Amino acid sequence: MQIKECVLIEPYTCHEDELIVEVAKKLRKTTLRHVFVVNKESHPQGIISVLDINNRIVAEGKDPKTMKAKDIMSKPIDVINFTDDVELVAKSMIQKSRAMNAVVRDKKIVGIITITELLRMVKV
Repeated sequence: MQIKECVLIEPYTCHEDELIVEVAKKLRKTTLRHVFVVNKESHPQGIISVLDINNRIVAEGKDPKTMKAKDIMSKPIDVINFTDDVELVAKSMIQKSRAMNAVVRDKKIVGIITITELLRMVKV
């Protein structure tokens, strides 16, 4: 079974040159705690969490109006291909303690896969 057969969450993204203040506003509008950072071609470059904004900007007294997403994103990130095997991806995510990963098709982000969805698909 391939990842494309799973239910993917719509990807929540920001551009790598987007100001952190704008990223924070986006995160405030959603229940998600992470945003994937993409380049001009929509290729995932990194990830930013609410905690990253707090720890790398607010707690350090930096100005979120001048810092960009690429300045604080965690990188590199694991990227799952649309045609990867569900069971192999699930095992890898468990080993790495990942709750979710970006899914790409032709290097462009098309969704987010969660460990819950993977485990449901492999019926563990």
